[in-house]
Amino acid sequence: MKPYIDHLNRYVSDVDKFIEFYREVLGYELIGKGKKESGMNYAILKGFNHEIFISERTGFKQKDENFRHIGYSVEKADEILEELKLKGLIDMDMQVVVKKYSRQLYIRDPDGFEIDLIQWTDKTGFYNSLSKDE
Repeated sequence: MKPYIDHLNRYVSDVDKFIEFYREVLGYELIGKGKKESGMNYAILKGFNHEIFISERTGFKQKDENFRHIGYSVEKADEILEELKLKGLIDMDMQVVVKKYSRQLYIRDPDGFEIDLIQWTDKTGFYNSLSKDE
């Protein structure tokens, strides 16, 4: 058996803000939207080989204690940075973070949850570095 991620499911403060964010920033497709029996709004967004199920929750509060961020592999971090700046979706002073094995953008969704847009420059080197005693 080779399991893979099918979907992520999370609570959010405002479904419509998230639909806009995931469509504009990450190119997701809205494949379903409605109200649950509880009366709370929900939506299903399709990404590349996975989906995100989002539901509003009464009294929602973002907590980052256990789930640090979602990382998306991207091909051209610099181009994405400029596109997001032109759309006014990120601060104009934001920069690509250059690391030994990657180039990354750290952005926040409408509830403040961190999203890592990572362009690997040497993923094998990164994994090899984890096993070294440094």
